[in-house]
Amino acid sequence: MMVDPMLRFIENKKAIMSLTLSQIGLIIATGIILVAVFSICFFNDWQKKAEIKNITYNLSTKIEGMDTRFFENKTTYYLPDKNFGYNLSISTDYIITKTNGIWYNKIIYPKFLIRKILPRQNNTDWITGKEFHSFLNDTWACFGNKTNPIMKKDVANVKKYIENLYNSANKSFALNPFYINNKKAIFIEKIFVYYDLDGDNIFNKDFDEKNSLLIIYQ
Repeated sequence: MMVDPMLRFIENKKAIMSLTLSQIGLIIATGIILVAVFSICFFNDWQKKAEIKNITYNLSTKIEGMDTRFFENKTTYYLPDKNFGYNLSISTDYIITKTNGIWYNKIIYPKFLIRKILPRQNNTDWITGKEFHSFLNDTWACFGNKTNPIMKKDVANVKKYIENLYNSANKSFALNPFYINNKKAIFIEKIFVYYDLDGDNIFNKDFDEKNSLLIIYQ
Protein backbone atom coordinates (compact mmCIF):
# COMPACT_ATOMS: atom_id res chain seq x y z
CA MET A 1 0.00 0.00 0.00
CA MET A 2 1.42 3.34 -1.04
CA VAL A 3 1.79 6.02 1.69
CA ASP A 4 0.86 9.46 0.66
CA PRO A 5 4.08 11.60 0.67
CA MET A 6 2.09 14.51 2.06
CA LEU A 7 1.05 12.44 5.07
CA ARG A 8 4.67 11.53 5.71
CA PHE A 9 5.60 15.25 5.70
CA ILE A 10 2.82 16.05 8.20
CA GLU A 11 4.05 13.30 10.55
CA ASN A 12 7.63 14.59 10.33
CA LYS A 13 6.43 18.11 11.00
CA LYS A 14 4.70 16.92 14.18
CA ALA A 15 7.90 15.18 15.26
CA ILE A 16 9.91 18.34 14.66
CA MET A 17 7.42 20.39 16.65
CA SER A 18 7.50 17.82 19.47
CA LEU A 19 11.30 17.93 19.54
CA THR A 20 11.32 21.72 19.56
CA LEU A 21 8.87 21.88 22.45
CA SER A 22 10.97 19.37 24.40
CA GLN A 23 14.07 21.46 23.86
CA ILE A 24 12.28 24.62 24.97
CA GLY A 25 11.01 22.82 28.05
CA LEU A 26 14.52 21.58 28.85
CA ILE A 27 15.96 25.08 28.45
CA ILE A 28 13.27 26.55 30.74
CA ALA A 29 13.83 23.82 33.35
CA THR A 30 17.60 24.33 33.21
CA GLY A 31 17.10 28.07 33.61
CA ILE A 32 14.88 27.56 36.64
CA ILE A 33 17.47 25.25 38.22
CA LEU A 34 20.30 27.69 37.53
CA VAL A 35 18.32 30.59 39.01
CA ALA A 36 17.50 28.48 42.08
CA VAL A 37 21.14 27.42 42.54
CA PHE A 38 22.34 31.01 42.07
CA SER A 39 19.75 32.28 44.56
CA ILE A 40 20.76 29.70 47.17
CA CYS A 41 24.49 30.43 46.73
CA PHE A 42 24.01 34.19 46.71
CA PHE A 43 21.73 34.15 49.76
CA ASN A 44 24.05 31.81 51.64
CA ASP A 45 27.05 34.07 51.01
CA TRP A 46 25.05 37.21 51.75
CA GLN A 47 23.92 35.72 55.07
CA LYS A 48 27.47 34.66 55.95
CA LYS A 49 28.82 38.13 55.21
CA ALA A 50 26.13 39.69 57.39
CA GLU A 51 27.00 37.33 60.25
CA ILE A 52 30.78 37.85 60.11
CA LYS A 53 30.14 41.59 59.92
CA ASN A 54 28.19 41.34 63.18
CA ILE A 55 30.94 39.24 64.77
CA THR A 56 33.55 41.84 63.84
CA TYR A 57 31.43 44.79 64.98
CA ASN A 58 30.57 43.15 68.30
CA LEU A 59 34.21 42.56 69.17
CA SER A 60 35.28 46.05 68.05
CA THR A 61 32.45 47.51 70.15
CA LYS A 62 33.77 45.63 73.19
CA ILE A 63 37.26 46.99 72.55
CA GLU A 64 36.09 50.56 72.01
CA GLY A 65 33.83 50.30 75.07
CA MET A 66 36.78 49.27 77.19
CA ASP A 67 38.73 52.27 75.91
CA THR A 68 36.14 54.63 77.43
CA ARG A 69 36.77 53.34 80.97
CA PHE A 70 38.33 55.83 83.37
CA PHE A 71 40.00 53.12 85.44
CA GLU A 72 41.88 49.88 84.87
CA ASN A 73 39.48 47.13 83.89
CA LYS A 74 39.30 43.74 82.21
CA THR A 75 36.46 42.03 80.38
CA THR A 76 36.02 38.53 78.95
CA TYR A 77 34.48 37.94 75.57
CA TYR A 78 33.55 34.75 73.70
CA LEU A 79 33.07 34.53 69.96
CA PRO A 80 29.66 33.09 68.94
CA ASP A 81 29.26 29.55 67.62
CA LYS A 82 28.08 29.40 64.02
CA ASN A 83 27.02 26.61 61.68
CA PHE A 84 29.96 27.53 59.44
CA GLY A 85 33.66 27.87 60.08
CA TYR A 86 35.30 31.28 60.31
CA ASN A 87 38.54 32.77 61.59
CA LEU A 88 39.23 36.13 63.14
CA SER A 89 42.57 37.93 63.28
CA ILE A 90 43.64 41.07 65.11
CA SER A 91 46.38 43.59 64.46
CA THR A 92 47.16 46.84 66.25
CA ASP A 93 44.82 48.74 63.91
CA TYR A 94 42.15 46.37 62.68
CA ILE A 95 40.06 43.21 63.03
CA ILE A 96 39.47 40.92 60.05
CA THR A 97 36.96 38.06 59.91
CA LYS A 98 37.06 35.50 57.09
CA THR A 99 34.98 32.52 56.02
CA ASN A 100 34.62 30.32 52.94
CA GLY A 101 31.83 31.15 50.52
CA ILE A 102 29.91 29.19 47.88
CA TRP A 103 29.58 31.86 45.23
CA TYR A 104 32.74 33.68 46.33
CA ASN A 105 35.86 31.75 47.25
CA LYS A 106 36.47 33.86 50.37
CA ILE A 107 34.20 36.23 52.29
CA ILE A 108 36.19 38.85 54.18
CA TYR A 109 35.06 41.67 56.44
CA PRO A 110 37.62 44.16 57.86
CA LYS A 111 37.02 46.69 60.65
CA PHE A 112 39.56 49.36 61.48
CA LEU A 113 39.81 50.26 65.15
CA ILE A 114 39.58 53.80 66.48
CA ARG A 115 42.21 53.11 69.13
CA LYS A 116 45.47 51.20 68.71
CA ILE A 117 45.64 47.99 70.70
CA LEU A 118 48.38 45.57 71.72
CA PRO A 119 47.55 41.96 70.89
CA ARG A 120 49.55 39.34 72.77
CA GLN A 121 53.14 39.10 71.53
CA ASN A 122 55.03 35.88 72.14
CA ASN A 123 58.37 37.64 72.56
CA THR A 124 57.30 39.99 75.36
CA ASP A 125 58.04 39.51 79.07
CA TRP A 126 54.40 39.99 80.03
CA ILE A 127 50.86 39.19 78.80
CA THR A 128 48.33 40.49 81.30
CA GLY A 129 48.00 43.95 82.85
CA LYS A 130 49.18 42.63 86.21
CA GLU A 131 52.25 41.12 84.57
CA PHE A 132 52.93 44.41 82.79
CA HIS A 133 53.01 46.33 86.06
CA SER A 134 55.25 43.64 87.56
CA PHE A 135 57.57 43.95 84.57
CA LEU A 136 57.79 47.72 85.11
CA ASN A 137 58.66 47.12 88.75
CA ASP A 138 61.30 44.51 87.92
CA THR A 139 62.87 46.83 85.33
CA TRP A 140 62.47 50.33 86.83
CA ALA A 141 61.62 49.59 90.48
CA CYS A 142 58.15 51.13 90.15
CA PHE A 143 54.84 49.43 89.30
CA GLY A 144 53.69 52.43 87.32
CA ASN A 145 50.33 52.51 89.07
CA LYS A 146 48.67 55.38 90.89
CA THR A 147 50.24 54.60 94.26
CA ASN A 148 53.67 53.81 92.83
CA PRO A 149 54.17 55.98 89.70
CA ILE A 150 57.20 55.80 87.44
CA MET A 151 59.97 57.96 88.89
CA LYS A 152 60.90 61.15 87.06
CA LYS A 153 64.35 59.83 86.06
CA ASP A 154 62.79 56.82 84.30
CA VAL A 155 59.81 58.46 82.59
CA ALA A 156 61.56 58.92 79.24
CA ASN A 157 62.81 55.30 79.21
CA VAL A 158 59.39 53.84 80.03
CA LYS A 159 57.70 55.95 77.36
CA LYS A 160 60.35 54.87 74.85
CA TYR A 161 59.79 51.23 75.81
CA ILE A 162 56.03 51.53 75.18
CA GLU A 163 56.61 53.37 71.90
CA ASN A 164 58.92 50.55 70.78
CA LEU A 165 56.28 48.02 71.80
CA TYR A 166 53.76 49.58 69.42
CA ASN A 167 56.30 49.92 66.62
CA SER A 168 57.30 46.28 66.98
CA ALA A 169 53.65 45.17 67.10
CA ASN A 170 52.80 47.21 63.99
CA LYS A 171 55.52 45.46 62.00
CA SER A 172 54.93 42.01 63.44
CA PHE A 173 51.14 41.88 63.15
CA ALA A 174 51.10 43.52 59.73
CA LEU A 175 52.76 40.36 58.42
CA ASN A 176 51.38 37.82 60.90
CA PRO A 177 48.14 38.93 62.58
CA PHE A 178 47.15 37.48 65.93
CA TYR A 179 44.67 34.69 65.13
CA ILE A 180 41.95 34.15 67.71
CA ASN A 181 41.02 30.67 68.89
CA ASN A 182 37.22 30.68 68.49
CA LYS A 183 36.76 28.26 71.39
CA LYS A 184 38.78 30.20 73.95
CA ALA A 185 37.94 33.35 75.90
CA ILE A 186 39.27 36.69 74.68
CA PHE A 187 40.53 39.01 77.41
CA ILE A 188 40.36 42.75 76.72
CA GLU A 189 42.14 44.85 79.30
CA LYS A 190 42.74 48.54 79.84
CA ILE A 191 45.69 49.55 81.96
CA PHE A 192 47.25 52.87 82.94
CA VAL A 193 50.85 53.89 83.42
CA TYR A 194 51.27 56.74 85.90
CA TYR A 195 54.29 59.08 85.65
CA ASP A 196 55.67 61.24 88.44
CA LEU A 197 56.81 64.23 86.40
CA ASP A 198 57.52 66.65 89.28
CA GLY A 199 59.64 64.17 91.25
CA ASP A 200 57.70 64.24 94.54
CA ASN A 201 57.13 60.45 94.48
CA ILE A 202 53.34 60.77 94.40
CA PHE A 203 50.86 61.08 91.56
CA ASN A 204 49.04 64.37 91.30
CA LYS A 205 46.67 64.70 88.33
CA ASP A 206 47.33 68.46 88.10
CA PHE A 207 51.09 68.13 87.69
CA ASP A 208 51.77 64.55 86.62
CA GLU A 209 50.70 62.37 83.69
CA LYS A 210 49.14 59.03 82.90
CA ASN A 211 48.78 57.05 79.69
CA SER A 212 46.56 54.08 78.89
CA LEU A 213 47.15 50.87 76.96
CA LEU A 214 44.62 48.42 75.54
CA ILE A 215 45.83 44.84 75.50
CA ILE A 216 44.20 41.69 74.11
CA TYR A 217 45.19 38.12 74.83
CA GLN A 218 43.86 34.59 75.20
